[in-house]
Amino acid sequence: MKGQILDFSIQTNTGVISAEDGKHYQFAGHEWRGQRPPTRGEQVDFALDESGQAIQVYIALHQQSFSTNTRTNYSEEEENYDFFAWSFKPLKKFAEFEGRARRKEFWFFWLFCILVTILASVCDFVIGSEPWLENITNIVLLIPSLAVGARRLHDTGRSGWWQLLMLTIIGIIPLIIWWATDTKAENNQWGQPARDLQQ
Repeated sequence: MKGQILDFSIQTNTGVISAEDGKHYQFAGHEWRGQRPPTRGEQVDFALDESGQAIQVYIALHQQSFSTNTRTNYSEEEENYDFFAWSFKPLKKFAEFEGRARRKEFWFFWLFCILVTILASVCDFVIGSEPWLENITNIVLLIPSLAVGARRLHDTGRSGWWQLLMLTIIGIIPLIIWWATDTKAENNQWGQPARDLQQ
């Protein structure tokens, strides 16, 4: 039977497949026959056991062409994004730490955060108050900033936990280098590449 990986948890080593018959089937990690962990959206072939669990889960033969077409269409849509579209994309994924993010999404959002913080600071100065607006702005933008930072690291093949290096002074240097690194072309445990490198 054919299907698509709907979800996979490394912690529990279990996943869910959305099959072509419209049903969802669970599978255990030891039934996965791929060389790397399964990723959401991946096309698979599988069998069913007597209890209705998916077994012998393989990557579908047409997986490469399917993934390429999907990424190409997605990247073409993103090529029409302007500054505000890129800036608001991380806000729509406010606390989404899973998945991958390309460089434009990360750096445009950081520029947006800097501009909004400066605007809030100017407003505080004009009304002659304590930096309440600036502090509130920083608190609101903290979570999406960490989330997009984690997704950007995922896109380079690194764990989002590397952001803990920000707690050190010198640790920001490798983080900036990694955030500026181009997309890794291959799928990884966080999903497909954030952009089509063939474009």
